[in-house]
Amino acid sequence: MIANTNIIFIYILLILIAFLSFEKVKLAWEISKLYQNYENQQVEFERFKEHNLKLLTQYHAENSIGIIERQSIEILGMSRIKPIQIITNEKGK
Repeated sequence: MIANTNIIFIYILLILIAFLSFEKVKLAWEISKLYQNYENQQVEFERFKEHNLKLLTQYHAENSIGIIERQSIEILGMSRIKPIQIITNEKGK
């Protein structure tokens, strides 16, 4: 009877060890997948930073005052107006 109980106990422990081994393999696989995803996200983040820098540079280049003035003269046909000179004659004071 005691030998039979010991054999059942050993089988239960073997099943538990097998289950825990499978869980360890599954967790190790998930961890490696997470590390790979993290590396992919870092690469993607760097790509987005470079693209953002290019867009900011393009935005500032296209919205500079010189470019806007040149486009207004060439495309819209505007020209600079010379300032009017106002001459006052204040002899009465």
